[in-house]
Amino acid sequence: MSGNHIRGISATLSLLDENLCEFEQWANGHEVRSVLYEVRNTLSGVQRQEIAKRVAKMQRLLREVRDALSLEGTVRSVDRMIVASCAIQWSSLVELESNRLRRYGEVPPTLAQYLDPVLTVLDDDLRAISKTVLQSERRLSLEPE
Repeated sequence: MSGNHIRGISATLSLLDENLCEFEQWANGHEVRSVLYEVRNTLSGVQRQEIAKRVAKMQRLLREVRDALSLEGTVRSVDRMIVASCAIQWSSLVELESNRLRRYGEVPPTLAQYLDPVLTVLDDDLRAISKTVLQSERRLSLEPE
């Protein structure tokens, strides 16, 4: 097999494994309840058991394939995931500014007066989160081993 074969197989199976981890969490009852985002776990007990059983079976098979083909998995670090998500959200928040919302029609002045300052605060906080992660990353790289 070529390196391209290995990389293609590894990437696809790593994404499958990532989804299986998420399925496993849901089989274990995981839910999320936040301010504007919610994930409701509507799976029945029978469904959860079946999913958990299938996930375990599939992960065993993935281990076999990994070992047989000497595949390397994907390692994702939370700090980089946070920084990347912040960057994506910055551009999304900019699109909510009143001058850009005009593409949907005239923006009421009261909406602009209310929303624009809120977006500034959200943007500042996202930048602070990203900065926190980047500072910690820099500090760790400077510490002697």
